[in-house]
Amino acid sequence: MKAIIMAGGEGSRLRPLTCDLPKPMVNVANKPIMEHIINLLKSYGITEIGITLMYLPQRIRDYFGNGSSWGVNLHYFTEDTPLGTAGSVKNAGDFLNETFIVISGDSLTNINLQKAIDYHYSKKSRATLILTKVEVPLEYGVVIANKEGQIEGFLEKPSWGEVFSDTVNTGTYILEPQVLDYFDTGKKFDFSQDLFPLMLKKKDPIFGYVTSDYWCDIGDLHAYLQAHYDIFEGKIDLKHDYTEIRKGVWVGSGTLIEPTAMISAPCIIGDNCRISDSAVIEDMSIIGDNNVIEGETSIKRSIIWDNNYIEYGSQIRGAIICNKVNFKHYVSIFENAVVGDRCIVNERAIIKPGIKIWPQKTIDPLAIVDRNMVWGSKHNKTIFGENGLSGIINVDISPEFAARLGAAYGSIYKKGSKVVVSSTTSNSARMFKHAFVSGILSVGVEVFNLSSLLTPITRHAINFLSVEGGIHVKLSNDNPNKLRVDFMDSKGASIGRVTERKIENAFFREDFRRCSGEEISRLNNITDFKNYYVRSILNDVDTDAIRNFPQKVCIISPSDFVISLVVPMLQDLGCKVASFSSSSLNAHDKIIEEINKTNADFAAFIDSNGETLALIDKKGNVINDDLFLILTSLIMFKNMENSKVVVPITAPSVIEVLAEKYNGKVLRTKTSPQAVMEQMLNHNLLKTRENMYQFLLNFDALAGLIKIIEYLCVNKITLAETISEIPDFFVSKKKIFCPWELKGKVMRTLITEKHGEKIELLEGVKFILDNGWVLVLPDADLPLCRVYSEGNSSQTAETLSDKYLEKIKTILNTR
Repeated sequence: MKAIIMAGGEGSRLRPLTCDLPKPMVNVANKPIMEHIINLLKSYGITEIGITLMYLPQRIRDYFGNGSSWGVNLHYFTEDTPLGTAGSVKNAGDFLNETFIVISGDSLTNINLQKAIDYHYSKKSRATLILTKVEVPLEYGVVIANKEGQIEGFLEKPSWGEVFSDTVNTGTYILEPQVLDYFDTGKKFDFSQDLFPLMLKKKDPIFGYVTSDYWCDIGDLHAYLQAHYDIFEGKIDLKHDYTEIRKGVWVGSGTLIEPTAMISAPCIIGDNCRISDSAVIEDMSIIGDNNVIEGETSIKRSIIWDNNYIEYGSQIRGAIICNKVNFKHYVSIFENAVVGDRCIVNERAIIKPGIKIWPQKTIDPLAIVDRNMVWGSKHNKTIFGENGLSGIINVDISPEFAARLGAAYGSIYKKGSKVVVSSTTSNSARMFKHAFVSGILSVGVEVFNLSSLLTPITRHAINFLSVEGGIHVKLSNDNPNKLRVDFMDSKGASIGRVTERKIENAFFREDFRRCSGEEISRLNNITDFKNYYVRSILNDVDTDAIRNFPQKVCIISPSDFVISLVVPMLQDLGCKVASFSSSSLNAHDKIIEEINKTNADFAAFIDSNGETLALIDKKGNVINDDLFLILTSLIMFKNMENSKVVVPITAPSVIEVLAEKYNGKVLRTKTSPQAVMEQMLNHNLLKTRENMYQFLLNFDALAGLIKIIEYLCVNKITLAETISEIPDFFVSKKKIFCPWELKGKVMRTLITEKHGEKIELLEGVKFILDNGWVLVLPDADLPLCRVYSEGNSSQTAETLSDKYLEKIKTILNTR
């Protein structure tokens, strides 16, 4: 049998380890990762090995040559342009003329390949994926297979809402050569995203072999450190030539350890090192080749590559030191810090935890390095949550953070692109905005700086100005010390997870582009855009119909700015308006009193950012959340013939009842606002009236209110009469604590132990029952699972949700 090692990876998340080194050449236990893979293949008699190359291919060729030193024959296949995982393997051409194994050159494993091969042949499979179980499957390809092992579906890098199993793809496959006939040589094609879905569609035999052997995808620095700790804990046994001088201490040839040096097990010290008197090397440390460790130096749980000189009195704790680094006297470096090749760290410098220093940097004496040696300080592992970006002012979100985030955001666009930036009147929001603008300008992107606005106005400005995207900075509704930042695409919709990942990757790699002084783009200040926004709303409604059937409306909002916009608009349309300020709908009695006092037809509550609208009719009924969504859907169905509405998967089924009554259609999507917006705006905003109409009703409280009033006036109907057309519905929404590491297990168990129920896997797992439905959805930001249900009565909805809460509890208690 032959094998292909995929070794084209750039390893951007491992930087600075991979700044000038291909990912498969990163050392694990003093040998390149790929060398461990070659040794694994050789141990199962696989000696004809192809290597796919792209990033710095000569580094791999120079090290391994023809493979004779390892007792194998290596054949190299270099991509000139990225071909995807399957495309790069297809590039091997006639070399693959028999059953072959594909294995990643950047993962560490001791998978029993013979068992997997036997399984492949026993199933008469065309493609066998080697699978494993992980606690948190978000960064992997999640796979679901039936009891016979036949694969039924998979999804690359899911969100928590998409996790339907904790079984993931290891990137190791056993394939028949015929599977490569599905696509042409030179075409970009991926195994997980293209080839395997195509094979499933064609009903080709494709199976999953689940292994319990060790496997670690060394995708980031945390995984890199953890792999070494796993080696010391005996989870994987790697081949090496070192001598065990005492239990748990392995030392290479030519290494001198002075008599008073203290070495604690377990640890590995490579060839030709000198460990001076009084040096201390503590457990879980790996020292590479040709290193000098002077006296009074202390090293613990750290990885030091080759040809480094660590001078007297230095302290190294949980850090990674690359090649040819010189630490002068009394340098201190702490947990998860990384120093790239050929750096010089001068006397008594301190490198704080988590800091990354790119290659060939010099650190001044006595410096305290609390910022990465590229652009800014280190922040959280991820930036975006389920509802965008938020954080405590000057704690999570500082001006330095904002400037770096602005540069990362600008880097996803071409130089010369244009974006909109706006904020509320809050001083802290303005502070963030100005710092963010500096970062955007630094990467050559032009900025339209809008004065104090609301998110819906910014969305409108993005379209009006025809820019590539924009942000709006605002205070959180529930915490005045917390900022929220809305990121929007070229259509004014919230950006999706793919774009969020691009921004996060640029932010954490910190190698985004910088431009020269001549290339800094313009900052365009626009101070009166709200007037254009108001005019556009008024130009798009039937003003005569409103004036002929004027409404009496009570406007409530915590924002004086919102009230100052809405009240004149309504008065211009002939409506009679009363208003007062209130922070929430909790002042229900006061709202009813005001409706009765002013003889208003209804009241409208608009949040401080002009996005969320709730209505209160004369009877005191509050129309918000699900009921508001049903109301806007009803208006769509009645106002536009054969209209289509987009609703989240959690929306009540009564919307389908209304759609059938009025010849409409319903498209269900994921629960996040980004997903709903994306589906609503799947055509160009401002050109497709149907999509624009529903978008305004649900995401622009000011324009939505005007549209609802227009509907009532055109049809000469009251709000209460409109609500009476909506059939009764019964929903339940509950949550249960669920540790992050058990979410995948919960979802997999619920699916595999179902008893004939129909299921949907659009987001979470939705069980379709005779008397309703239940949706179990892992929360993306909290250690929770949320349980939504709908039944034909209130009691049924509660019973259904309680039933699945009990199922989840049982799974969590089964270890």
